[in-house]
Amino acid sequence: MAYLNEYIRSSSVEMTYARLCMPLCLAVFALSPSLARAQISIDGLPHAPVIVNPEPSTGLSALYVIETISNASVTYEAKNASRPVWYTFGQMGAAYADPIPESEIDYSGNVSILGNIRPDCGYVIEDGSSRTYFWVIDYSNHELKLNALSTNEESDCSTMFLQLDGHASPIYYYNINGRRLELSREMTLSYATMEYSADSQSYVETETKETIPNAEGAIHCAAALCDTEYTLEGDRFLRAWGMPEQQVSTPMIAARRVEAHTEAQQISDTSDNQQHVSTGDDNGALGGSAPVEITFSAQVTPAALYTEWQLSSYPEFDDITLRDNNLEFSRSFRDAGTVYVRFVAADANGGCEFYSEVYQVNIGESDLHCPNAFSPQGSPGINDEWKVSYRSITEFKCSIFNRWGICVATLDHPSQGWDGKYKGKYVGSGVYYYVIKAKGADGRQYNLKGDINIINYNNEAGQGTMTPAP
Repeated sequence: MAYLNEYIRSSSVEMTYARLCMPLCLAVFALSPSLARAQISIDGLPHAPVIVNPEPSTGLSALYVIETISNASVTYEAKNASRPVWYTFGQMGAAYADPIPESEIDYSGNVSILGNIRPDCGYVIEDGSSRTYFWVIDYSNHELKLNALSTNEESDCSTMFLQLDGHASPIYYYNINGRRLELSREMTLSYATMEYSADSQSYVETETKETIPNAEGAIHCAAALCDTEYTLEGDRFLRAWGMPEQQVSTPMIAARRVEAHTEAQQISDTSDNQQHVSTGDDNGALGGSAPVEITFSAQVTPAALYTEWQLSSYPEFDDITLRDNNLEFSRSFRDAGTVYVRFVAADANGGCEFYSEVYQVNIGESDLHCPNAFSPQGSPGINDEWKVSYRSITEFKCSIFNRWGICVATLDHPSQGWDGKYKGKYVGSGVYYYVIKAKGADGRQYNLKGDINIINYNNEAGQGTMTPAP
């Protein structure tokens, strides 16, 4: 800082620059307390000025937007006994401010009034050791004019480009360091679109409003999901002054954008003897032990005239093995491996498309194991039923025989079990035999035979048990 002071003392720059540059440089390190809102008022206007508080980093205490500078004046109430010194600055910042001649300022005690306001420029008021910076904008130089609104040929499936016939150019100002900034007109662009509602499980029409700073060049927004008009209205200054806002609308524009909400619901097999099959890290992954029943459904927006569910063995869908044009379809996955499923929708001419997330269905390889003992009248709920342990078994037939070859039980699905009863009564303890013929989702054939030992009876003959005789 000492180097900066020496530079200013030794340089040949004008005193105005030296007096105003120092606080600007200091502001890089800390915002000067003098930047707080000063005792400033603007009078002689048909409507009160719109006062905007800019970011503190601009160094400006306020932006004053006035309807017109005609007959307007700026009044400042000084804090010190000495006369305040007034300056104006433009694009180069306050360091290059020009002093306003005292002849243009009316001094009365500690009140000074500037009657000849210069539009669209910054002001500095030097009051003793404090300095106040603000910017004045003449709205009549940036007057809003909305004639018509139309679509732009650059519009595509996802983005709508609109073109304004009229004037709604950016309103710029400069901070104390000469950086150009924009003061938003806060114009409103409104249109209808659609959102998916989980409550109604359908797309419902919603009103969308976006705030835009200006309408110079093309106005862009998300393309609507339904037929709609786009309406531009503004601006914030007309609203603040209680004046009628201007409004223009496009004709009704047919929707081209396509969107869909898709779901996949798996009918879970809750059999306690079915082996767990990992379907991936995603908790919502599909598949497991075959056969797996999954229902796929889609809700679409109005422009979606072409719809199709696609199944493939490849994640890039290089080869599509099944197509279904229904919004909802169910499928039983019976073959081991991975199947990829997605939903595709398009508008009438196919120019706008939608692709859903890819559902991955993982079916595990088959497996079948048989226990060799159980105790139907031992501890209730513990090993009291004979069941196979299985995975991805699509065909199953099991017959259980006693030592005389009498079939005491038949099972038609691997989830079924034998409770140790024959004709409603428990059979006696001993050795029984099973014969299984089954087929896996991977094509594997199972021809299994083995023993079943019934043990741990608490109640034997005479207690409701029976041993089938030959």
